[in-house]
Amino acid sequence: MQVIQVYMHNMLRNFNYIAYSEKSKEAIFFDPFDIDKTLPIAQQLGLKPKYLLNTHKHHDHIKDNQKLLTTTTAQLVVLQNKERLELADGDYVEALDTPGHVMDHQCFVVYSNHKAVGLISGDALFNAGVGNCKNGGDVATHYQSISHVIKNLDDNIKVYPSHDYLLNNLQFARTVDPSNKILDEWITRRSHQDCDNEFIITTIGEEKIINPFLKVKTKEEFIKLRSLRDNW
Repeated sequence: MQVIQVYMHNMLRNFNYIAYSEKSKEAIFFDPFDIDKTLPIAQQLGLKPKYLLNTHKHHDHIKDNQKLLTTTTAQLVVLQNKERLELADGDYVEALDTPGHVMDHQCFVVYSNHKAVGLISGDALFNAGVGNCKNGGDVATHYQSISHVIKNLDDNIKVYPSHDYLLNNLQFARTVDPSNKILDEWITRRSHQDCDNEFIITTIGEEKIINPFLKVKTKEEFIKLRSLRDNW
């Protein structure tokens, strides 16, 4: 399985993703914001849009759902927790219930040849941060999803969030973890990039180093940290 990350160049700094099997040439589209940007990429690679999956129902994640469904033969699928959607033998995604940002949020683990290689994390987990809970979510529940689901994933899994907030999140992280010199290195690295055309794909292991929300030990710490981030 391969994962294609496409930046939407919009105010919310959305990413869209296509996961496809090199064996079957079938593809899954996630949270389509603008298929005029993503569909041509799939077509150039000779991919067949097979499925549509949404991490949750906020507008910027379902905006082009209907357009994709009417333009292609893709089918909208809703998976249960731990249910799998297969594109070829060993190439599939597995749904994980991750409520908190909103209560029906899901992430999707991408498997290639039966090995977990990526996480389509929606607004549950960002690079160096997590989503807020202001629009239908619950912070305490989000803590459970981060600490008991996402944090338990393999360190080598790549993180594919729905927004690029990396630099801002790193700068906030430094305010609550000023002695973490690794944050300074990451801030310098990101600051020297073209932030509208160059991006860093992190892993779960790296997130455990740079993401303050993966470092907290208790629900109370998480709630306090989320409040600090909301008001930063």
